[in-house]
Amino acid sequence: MKLVAIHPDLINLFSVDPEMLIKERRPCVLIARLIYKGKRHSFAIPLRSNISGTAPSGSYFALPPRSTTKPGNHHGLHYIKMFPVSKKYILRYRIAGDKYTTMVKNIIDTNEKQIITECQNYLIAYETGTHPSFCTDIDKLIDLLEQ
Repeated sequence: MKLVAIHPDLINLFSVDPEMLIKERRPCVLIARLIYKGKRHSFAIPLRSNISGTAPSGSYFALPPRSTTKPGNHHGLHYIKMFPVSKKYILRYRIAGDKYTTMVKNIIDTNEKQIITECQNYLIAYETGTHPSFCTDIDKLIDLLEQ
């Protein structure tokens, strides 16, 4: 897993999904090769600084709050906003010299197995019809990516 940014072309392509986060240069965690509907795909999981305080704890991986995290909200990897991605849309996300981002990356690396398992479990549930409110439309996004 690594921290990446997503190319604006993919963000524009996926903008048809109202739940797709469109902030350019948003850091995401790239997880290559998760299984969805019997096929392997790479997914990006966005880091969000204001996940609702009422979000189910299994819908995100909590990270230490950022300066922009509002009281009562969470900062973390928001699984319900994950989306498929291909190599041509992945940009490098630089963290050198940024103490907070380096700390977050270390936490992610330390918990890599848990994060991958939770993402795969989310995809299994999604595939069987469990679509939480405000989630991305994974089927539509895969179709767009494969066109």
